Amino acid sequence: MEDLSALEKLLKSGEFLQSLQMERKTADLVFDSRTLKAIYELVSRYRVDYIDYPISSGKESIVFKAYLNGKAVALKIYKMSTLRFSNIWKYIDGDYRFSKEHLTRSSLVYLWARKEFTNLSECRRYRINAPKPIAFHKNLLMMSYLGTKSRGAPMLKDADVDFGKTFEGIMDSVKRLYGQAKLVHADLSEYNVLIYRAKPYLLDMAQSVSREHPAADFFLERDVKNICNFFRKKGVECNWEDALREIRQSGNSGKA
Repeated sequence: MEDLSALEKLLKSGEFLQSLQMERKTADLVFDSRTLKAIYELVSRYRVDYIDYPISSGKESIVFKAYLNGKAVALKIYKMSTLRFSNIWKYIDGDYRFSKEHLTRSSLVYLWARKEFTNLSECRRYRINAPKPIAFHKNLLMMSYLGTKSRGAPMLKDADVDFGKTFEGIMDSVKRLYGQAKLVHADLSEYNVLIYRAKPYLLDMAQSVSREHPAADFFLERDVKNICNFFRKKGVECNWEDALREIRQSGNSGKA
């Protein structure tokens, strides 16, 4: 049997047909014609060797393992059909970094990819554990791959780890994020942390906002409550009010 990449299989299956030719609803599809064009442009521009199998999939995006210069990378594709304006506008409106953007439905999705690239770049700058951003193009984001040859790194919710040490690692990252990068993750939970080489890595940071955002305090408190609830179930002592106070103090001092 011919060995095809996941992308080639999707092409042959008709996954990229125009909406009028589709038998299934657009909302059920991974890609549309604009995404297909963007993939070809990114592959050509950066000379991506190969797009392999999906690592993870959700309502708003799908992540593929790919290869760039012989090295594994992750290619995140935001779905044009299911990324809702109402769901993501609250994370953009009020963030001074993007206040001058003139947005349409399509450009909002493109901004979402650029926003995650920007936030990951800040993590890289302040040595916060998160995927290393490589490139973005339209609704695509290419970043470092976290995992083994056979599979991607597990989510925190599925990992067998030293939970006390892992909690300390996440708290350190959140303090650095708030105190040095001046960002709030805004969707922190056991679903958005990967465990790679026994260390926690923050994931899915498109929604992350400047701590000057009008809802930053609300998002930060929600993050801390979510992560403390998870770790308490694992036997780790965590008082969310104390944890929140420590994080805010890191912002006051400018140090994590």
